[in-house]
Amino acid sequence: MKSSLRLLISGIRRLTLDGGNVERNLKIENNENRIFWGDVTNVKEKLLINEQTKALSAEIIQSCRDLIQINQLYREAVHQILSQGVRVVDDAAFLADFGGALSSGFVWRSVSYKSKKELQLSRIQQDIGKKVEEKVRKAHEDHMLREQLKVIKKQLGMEKDDKETVIQKFRDAIKDKIIPEAVKTVIDNELGRLEFLEPAASEFQVARNYLDWLTVLPWGTETDDTLDQNTAQTILDEDHYGMNDVKDRILEFICTSQLRGSVQGKILCFHGPPGTGKTSIAKSIARSLGRKYYRFSVGGMSDVAEIKGHRRTYVGAMPGKLVQCLKKTESENPLILIDEIDKLGRGYQGDPSSALLELLDPEQNVGFLDHYLDVPIDLSKALFICTANDLSTISGPLRDRMEMIEVAGYITDEKVEIAKKYLIPKSHEETGITEKDISFSRDALVYLIDKHCRESGVRNLRKHIEKIFRKASRKVVNGEKVEVTIDNLKDFVGPAVFTKDRMYDDPPAGTVCGLAWTSMGGSALYVETAVVESSDGKGTLKVTGNIKDVMKESTSIAYTVAKNILAGTKHADFFKNNNLHLHFPEGATPKDGPSAGVTIVSALLSLATVPIQDVAMTGEISLNKKVLAVGGIKEKILAAKRAEIKKVFLPVDCLNEFNKLDDVIKEEIEIVFVKEYREIQDQLFAATDF
Repeated sequence: MKSSLRLLISGIRRLTLDGGNVERNLKIENNENRIFWGDVTNVKEKLLINEQTKALSAEIIQSCRDLIQINQLYREAVHQILSQGVRVVDDAAFLADFGGALSSGFVWRSVSYKSKKELQLSRIQQDIGKKVEEKVRKAHEDHMLREQLKVIKKQLGMEKDDKETVIQKFRDAIKDKIIPEAVKTVIDNELGRLEFLEPAASEFQVARNYLDWLTVLPWGTETDDTLDQNTAQTILDEDHYGMNDVKDRILEFICTSQLRGSVQGKILCFHGPPGTGKTSIAKSIARSLGRKYYRFSVGGMSDVAEIKGHRRTYVGAMPGKLVQCLKKTESENPLILIDEIDKLGRGYQGDPSSALLELLDPEQNVGFLDHYLDVPIDLSKALFICTANDLSTISGPLRDRMEMIEVAGYITDEKVEIAKKYLIPKSHEETGITEKDISFSRDALVYLIDKHCRESGVRNLRKHIEKIFRKASRKVVNGEKVEVTIDNLKDFVGPAVFTKDRMYDDPPAGTVCGLAWTSMGGSALYVETAVVESSDGKGTLKVTGNIKDVMKESTSIAYTVAKNILAGTKHADFFKNNNLHLHFPEGATPKDGPSAGVTIVSALLSLATVPIQDVAMTGEISLNKKVLAVGGIKEKILAAKRAEIKKVFLPVDCLNEFNKLDDVIKEEIEIVFVKEYREIQDQLFAATDF
């Protein structure tokens, strides 16, 4: 049986190995262990003793003493070295070896640095250990105190456990609410399921969030409507100028609700140019009715979940905008504004416009179903108001569900009144400039509107008035009083944007003034024609001016109508013998629509006969020379008046729209209603011209 002995050898002195007989070491008889022999010589340390090495030695010794007091590992290592009876402190060579140096005199600086570094690291470790230990101790102490507090409160009957507290909170939340039976059954089932779930389970939190939404909704809670038309009229007039159609419809709603003794929800759609107050008047309507107000924009929305919510199976699922509306307003009959409904998007997540079909249908929204809650919600008592700029982008079924109310653009006189009553006083409040410090002449406001802010709304006008106040503030601070007139208006807002409304004072033959509708209101759109060159009986028509498909078709129809009118006259061969060019000025502006039909026919006939002076027209032309109705009559008449046109031809089918206009718009201009182009032809071209 073999025995073994484990030895731990410590180095005491450096030796130099002079050599050894390896062959002899391998030939020791009957001995499996090899013993290595060698000749050695003691190494004499070359010591450099001076004041510097003495100081370093003392510093190393002090650092090592501090180190072994802090770090247990170093304490054990030093104990092993000193137990061998070596006086490390008395011998500089041993001190260097103790510090781990290769030689003595030249490495003491390194030993001092390393010992200091180890001391610093050990202190840092000690501090970290103390902080961690203190943090763990504090957390453990807090936990124990909380648990003890829970036990004490529970024994005293002051508090139940978390699960019971949550369940009781939900029961208290629905205690005084009138909840439909179907919804109450769902709540009871969820509460029963919650009792069997552990609070730490993820399903517990899902069920808790679901019950949070179900119990927070205003079941059976409504605000009392203010059914007083005089009060409502006062509030609406305070906030908005004009907009009589909108105000009349709201007053009708109030009166019918007052007569029947109950209030039903309605679905209205305000459509018109930007900046005409469609969004802001909805808030005034809510105030006049005494209802809570909630607005959300659907412009660019492409995810149906924004309206109907997410399924509960998804992580982070939540209800749609309508449920959020009920939670925020705490009422079942709020006024809900759906802004920019004509700009709904469509994506792979669904079609939001289709989701609105259920919401905006009075027969269906009595049981609106949100994907998250999955219980019927009564939205029939809410008043829905939608806003849009362009009805053509709204789907037919969705448009049929809404009552359309047009919010027309403002004329100059209306803008002046809005500026005086609303925009200027608001700027006074925002800037701190008093009425004594700044004043506006009426002529300056009219000039500002005509030359800078011609759009249908007043949003741009508000920006310009704010700009004037900002410019004036510097003068007011210096003690000056500011009076805004036509002469100094350019100092505040710069040069005029619209310099001239009439392109031709005396239009040549082949040039006729048409009328167009744009987002900026109405404008005078001239149609120019010219003979390019003679033809060999195959006359052609070239059309330019950045026109779209509908206008291209209208041009082709007008060309055919003009040919038929000249057929059998002395100008019958005019279109055969000439290649013509038809142009719509301002080529950088896209143009579309059929309303230039009669204007194109008149321009082609004028090119063949005589010039047409001081006349404008609008209307779609058919192949049988019928003049068909077009839109934007108000804006087009105002554009003709700005261009100082004295006579305008309109389709007879636009007579009803014309009769709705204010008398101030109809003044100082002659309007001629025509059913067929023959009526225009008889007034513009004498029989001798043909």
